[in-house]
Amino acid sequence: MLEHLMPLVSSPWLYVIVCAAVALDGFIPIVPSETIVIGLGALSATGRPNLVALAAAVVAGGIAGDRVAYRLGRRAGRRAKKGKLGMARRKAERALLRYGGAAILLGRFLPYGRTATAMTSGSVSLPRSRFRLFSALASAAWAVYAIGLGRLGGATFAHSPLLGAGLGIGIGMLLAGVHTLAEKRRAKTRAAARLPAPIEAPPRELAGAGTSGR
Repeated sequence: MLEHLMPLVSSPWLYVIVCAAVALDGFIPIVPSETIVIGLGALSATGRPNLVALAAAVVAGGIAGDRVAYRLGRRAGRRAKKGKLGMARRKAERALLRYGGAAILLGRFLPYGRTATAMTSGSVSLPRSRFRLFSALASAAWAVYAIGLGRLGGATFAHSPLLGAGLGIGIGMLLAGVHTLAEKRRAKTRAAARLPAPIEAPPRELAGAGTSGR
């Protein structure tokens, strides 16, 4: 993907593509927007693409994609009940009920969390003004996170921006993997806590059993 975008590093069309990719990822969570943004963040360490313009494109795409997902959620959000997106939607609904708009901010950094929280916000009719506020905050925070990972890799491998991009993407995947493992561990702990405790026989029955054995 980065190789295809390399010829456009100095072109204004690059920011249009980034904005569109981040927007699409909001309601079609198979677009590799995180990889694109981290990679371009690493390249920005060389001066191109422009860091401010890249961040603006990412934030604009994030806000636009969230609004589309919100509208889809108002129409058909409750139909997403199966698969990873359905599981993410149920988690998002619990988080929205518990934390309110802050769940939108947290969900942006979780796998499928962005789409799930935005669609669930629409399906539970979260006020639009509140949703837009937290969507803008989440988009800005995620832009700092993704571009920051890329810049970290770009600074580490200043002689090779592509290696820097690979490092940034690797760190992002590692963080996502750690979160997934932590979630599985929590699920096992909660499942174990729900198991009924073993029922012990009353003392009289135990005493009776011992007498009959004699």
